[in-house]
Amino acid sequence: MNEVMLTRKMAVIADDDKETLRNLVSTLEDDGFEVALALDTNHAIQLIKKVNPVLVISEIGKHNYDGLYLFESFKKEVRLANHLKMVILTNNADEKYEILSFESGIDDFLIKPLRKNAFRKRITRYFKEEKAPQKSPKKQYQIRDLFFNITNKSIHKIPNQEVIPIQAKTFDILLFLALNHDHIFSREALINAIWPVNSKVTARSIDVHILKIRQLLGEGYIKTIKGVGYIFLKSEE
Repeated sequence: MNEVMLTRKMAVIADDDKETLRNLVSTLEDDGFEVALALDTNHAIQLIKKVNPVLVISEIGKHNYDGLYLFESFKKEVRLANHLKMVILTNNADEKYEILSFESGIDDFLIKPLRKNAFRKRITRYFKEEKAPQKSPKKQYQIRDLFFNITNKSIHKIPNQEVIPIQAKTFDILLFLALNHDHIFSREALINAIWPVNSKVTARSIDVHILKIRQLLGEGYIKTIKGVGYIFLKSEE
């Protein structure tokens, strides 16, 4: 399996303050992020579901940019990867918004103007405890009733010892999702994780492999998160 895992970091910004946007984009791009700018809160919700970011930054208490509504909306609509961080960056110093933000589960509440050096330190803190997606263990792995033999890329269900016929790349995708069962992965992310750089693999190829997995194992292992990607289910729903 290719050792190049999820190197792309996406951030979504929901704000229309030009100076703030200029400073945020500059700081985030310097730290290796790709940045998507939202025209308003509804557009931000669409972007979150489309690009599966690790960081969302929003204004609060404005008609067209409401970080609380944004957070509540995507929290209800889609199960995002556990590593996503939500940050409020605002001109509004009213304490009630700060309290509401933290009560809702938002990770940080910052007052403008943006202090770039301090913000850069916060970015480091946001993600320093995040674990990179796991690579294959040396020999075997078990989750639910699936037993993976990594050495010969075979799989069987327990207690049945009969080997399930599976292609190598389909096995790699299934194993990767199983190892990282608490994360949602887009099709592009799976391509980056499984294939070498610059491989001419399409998103449709991932869909075909997922279909094969479902045909071999049944429907209860890989869930499609509409508009985002795929996740391995650690237990039956």
